[in-house]
Amino acid sequence: MGLWAARHWFAELEDVARVTLCDVEPLSDGARNTMSGAAASIDYVRAEYGPSGLSLSDWATVKSVGGPFDAPPALNEIDLVVLAVPLPAFGTVMDGLNGQLASDAWLIDMASVKAAPLNQMVEKAGEGVAVTGTHPLFGITGESLEGRIVVLVPTESDDGELVAWLHASLTQLGANTMKVTAERHDRYMLIAQTMTHFALMAFGNAVTRALKEGESLEELRQFGTPPYLAMGNVTGRLLTQNPRLYASIQGADGAGEIRKIFAEAAANLADAFNKGTMDDIEAEIAGLADRYGADELTTSTRLSERMFMAGEDAESADA
Repeated sequence: MGLWAARHWFAELEDVARVTLCDVEPLSDGARNTMSGAAASIDYVRAEYGPSGLSLSDWATVKSVGGPFDAPPALNEIDLVVLAVPLPAFGTVMDGLNGQLASDAWLIDMASVKAAPLNQMVEKAGEGVAVTGTHPLFGITGESLEGRIVVLVPTESDDGELVAWLHASLTQLGANTMKVTAERHDRYMLIAQTMTHFALMAFGNAVTRALKEGESLEELRQFGTPPYLAMGNVTGRLLTQNPRLYASIQGADGAGEIRKIFAEAAANLADAFNKGTMDDIEAEIAGLADRYGADELTTSTRLSERMFMAGEDAESADA
């Protein structure tokens, strides 16, 4: 996500002239290719952590738009630092940055959890550094922010200038922003992300266990109804992503309770279906529909129909 945002967000902004990529690993050929069409100048440095904190080495120019670079970047001269790192690495990264950023620098992150990372960022960024959290609510498909949603989570360290710039820059590129507190973000993401990923993995686990000898997922796809194909495709997509990312999401504070709620709901529903009459099962389904509410059901029906139709079009194109 950090590389995607560097290319399709920051490097596309008129007021960003230089983007420096920083990682603990050497820059890959794939990353170079990704950045090749950027409008901004791009360079790369490798991060090293030692007793004195974070240091930058192995500087290299990736692409120079306005002429060659004079020197490698210095941490205390960078205007905006963007952290797109695994959640378990936040402590190490912030310990390395502690006291090294300019007093007027901006610091943002892209983590899928907000409260804990932002607390570390505010605590260790240094006096005067403005901190704001961001969370792109999408994957790294496509090459544009058009129509995408990015959550903005302000902190007391920002006087409003950083949030305003982020909102303006994202709007300029066609994205939509949603400003929330860290606590509200994390609570809803436990359901929208942690529970959803767990449910999809449980679905995939159940489907593969249900297949008997001589049966296959490939043949099952031929019998797939639109709901099955939708769930199966999203599950397959999830399983092609970085497993460490999804493991970290399942390790978020409160994730265990969310999984417990899901497991208990599934067990209770199965028990009701196993023991109930047809009327009982019908009543259970109707009760769930009531809890969803008419407005949500209308929206869900409209959007799912659009999704199913898109899926049918894609299948036809492949054929």
